[in-house]
Amino acid sequence: MESITTVRPFATSSLSLPINSYIYCIKAAGGTLAAISSDDSLRVFDPVTLQVQADRVFENAHTGLVCLEKVDVEAGSVFTAGRDGYVRCWDLRSGKRTVELKDEKSTPFLSLAVAPGGTAVAAGTELTHSQATVQMWDLRSPQSPVVRYVECHNDDVTELCYHPSRASSLLSGSTDGLVNILDTTIADEDDSLIEVFNHEASIHHAGFLTDTDVYALSHDEQLSIYHLTSPDERESSNNEPYPIVFGDMRARVDCEYVVDIATSSGSVSIAAGSHSTSTLDLIPLHHTVGWELDMSRTVRLLKAHDDEIVRTIYIDGQSSTIYTGGEDGVVKVWRPDEAANSSAHIGPTRTKRKRDSVADGNRRRPY
Repeated sequence: MESITTVRPFATSSLSLPINSYIYCIKAAGGTLAAISSDDSLRVFDPVTLQVQADRVFENAHTGLVCLEKVDVEAGSVFTAGRDGYVRCWDLRSGKRTVELKDEKSTPFLSLAVAPGGTAVAAGTELTHSQATVQMWDLRSPQSPVVRYVECHNDDVTELCYHPSRASSLLSGSTDGLVNILDTTIADEDDSLIEVFNHEASIHHAGFLTDTDVYALSHDEQLSIYHLTSPDERESSNNEPYPIVFGDMRARVDCEYVVDIATSSGSVSIAAGSHSTSTLDLIPLHHTVGWELDMSRTVRLLKAHDDEIVRTIYIDGQSSTIYTGGEDGVVKVWRPDEAANSSAHIGPTRTKRKRDSVADGNRRRPY
């Protein structure tokens, strides 16, 4: 029997953003939280009080800031990338920019990934002059990219993700519908390609669920899970139950859009939103023989950014706290385990803006 746990927001903050700003992404780094937004700023704030650290607001971090990635949760540094063709590293403790990398043709970056341990960073570009590239820098000698792949995709590179335990393996996803697994120790592009999954729809998000399982989510909400096959598995006649095709998640779980797959402390959930009802559902995804939705343990976040789209979700597994950011320019905090779900506002108030009179499909275009 389906059971839904409903949760109201515990606290909210606008992070002192200009009116009509979107919050694109929230990441944890060095005991703080960092957020990027449509005003091209990088803002660092306290995870408990939501107070922005005044000396840790990086205005104009990029011209067209689109990507934010942490080095790791404990490190006090984050990387950003933008449509200006730059990748930058920011030390959140000192408030200084420590690394700056540049595409030689100033091609806009749309995706970013940092290798486990922070030894390398990869960035993917927009399709420009019939070419979209994936390039990687060794941060121990970052003067120029050590790898530059120009043929693995023929459209915008919208997603990059390093393997959780093998820093040499890189996942790339594109609006061409392909998800590639690349061995970045191999410079030759053909030889570097380990595996290709054809999702047959423009990739919005993709990543590793386990060391061997990969998910792909399209811009039209099609979700599938694929399996990385070893040489032994390729030769075996034992057919694994892959790919697992969930199809259009809007019909599958009665939502209007999917934010992404949210992971925390080994748990995996689908973050599915409905702006018409101002809700965001976290639906557990369990791994047994294959992967299955557990609708009976759905957590529903009420008043989830009113009728605006939720852009980002971060779950702190240690404190059982959920942070969301959306197109209303607000960060909201949720604590499903709290016995009393009282609501508090922290930071400046904001007058609700008039909803954009454009199609939802266009509003989902990332930047």
